[in-house]
Amino acid sequence: MTLQELFERIGQLRAAVIGDHCLDVYWHADMRLSELSRETPHHPLPVVRERMSPGAAANQAACLAALAPRAVLALGTLGPDWRGDVLRQQLQSLGVDVGGMVAYEQLVTNAYIKPLRMGISDTIYEDPRIDFENREALPAQAEAALLAALEAAAPALDLLLVCDQLAYGCITPAVRERIGQLGEQGLTVLVDSRSRINAFRHVLLKPNEMEALRATGQADAAAAARQLAGLTGRPALVTLGERGCVVSDGHSETMFEAMPVPPPVDTVGAGDAFAAAFGLAYAAGAELALAVRFAATASAVTVKKIGCTGSASREEIQAIW
Repeated sequence: MTLQELFERIGQLRAAVIGDHCLDVYWHADMRLSELSRETPHHPLPVVRERMSPGAAANQAACLAALAPRAVLALGTLGPDWRGDVLRQQLQSLGVDVGGMVAYEQLVTNAYIKPLRMGISDTIYEDPRIDFENREALPAQAEAALLAALEAAAPALDLLLVCDQLAYGCITPAVRERIGQLGEQGLTVLVDSRSRINAFRHVLLKPNEMEALRATGQADAAAAARQLAGLTGRPALVTLGERGCVVSDGHSETMFEAMPVPPPVDTVGAGDAFAAAFGLAYAAGAELALAVRFAATASAVTVKKIGCTGSASREEIQAIW
């Protein structure tokens, strides 16, 4: 299959992302403008620029949209706050359908806010991140509404990405069980989970090396991939950063090298780009090796986008293919 044929097949697919959608917020503060507060013994951060972009599951949706499938749907939860409004707007501006985003009054919209200080030199200093996330289990009503949205969307889908990132996110045991059932019924499902990757069944798994080793107790990535593939009955991919990734079918493992990228690089969001590209290619019928190469190329594009959770377009992939 040529790259152009792959793009044509991707253009016919309907894809969705279910999981922990976040808003990434960057506050650029120019400390040359800061004056000692009269009320407190502190120098405030004079914000001169604000940037916002989709993060976590929302970034996976953005990465899908950049590859121009027929449709992209976001499934997840939001709170009744400004971050939820902005996140909806961000996704809609990319052509993502947000009809599956469940708003519930007891929730907050997940967000990572990053204050960045700059001054006389070129050095940029990042203060501790400010996180908004839910600290209790998803309310039953919100869970039921999310499951209903998944049921409504599933019959038309060719691909479902799962982003299970937060301790109290929206991928509850009931949602996880339904995702496994959809995978068992034949839907292509690719899961990225920070701390529960070994709890999924009948789906493709894509942890990074640390997540895979923690979940399996194995000493190396190949053994971890083999164990995870054995649990699901589907291929498992363990990403290794600049070393590439190892893929197992439960019996044997294959090592795939990453595309070399000269510094400077920023790896934030590279895993999301890999998941979106691999999922679309695999759902489009690409052989495993081609799907991995396509995903690695997408990651190589995104790591050159410094200071943001970037995505890879068809044109950008074509340029370095």
